[in-house]
Amino acid sequence: MHRRTDDLPKALKREIRDLGGVLHERLLGAELAKLEAEFARWRAGEMDAVELSTLIHKFHEGPPRMLWLQFNTNHVRELGYHLREALAEGTMRVDEFSVEALDFLGRK
Repeated sequence: MHRRTDDLPKALKREIRDLGGVLHERLLGAELAKLEAEFARWRAGEMDAVELSTLIHKFHEGPPRMLWLQFNTNHVRELGYHLREALAEGTMRVDEFSVEALDFLGRK
């Protein structure tokens, strides 16, 4: 893995940022699916609108905010850390990465 990111090719930096965007979208989508299940409970009459509103507020202050803080960066090393985790957990697939990106992540 490269020690410094300022010497990385621009195309590789762009790829890491783009892959970080893909990961952010997937993780946010998973969290939104959980919230959608709460809407289904509300529609089924299992909770009232006030309870659902409270859950929406907690959601807004929780997962989306944490994900925004993690992914709202241009720091390639930080994004690389999240991408390595996603590869290990199966959230991202190896075939989504170039050979250069995998090399940068130490996954070659």
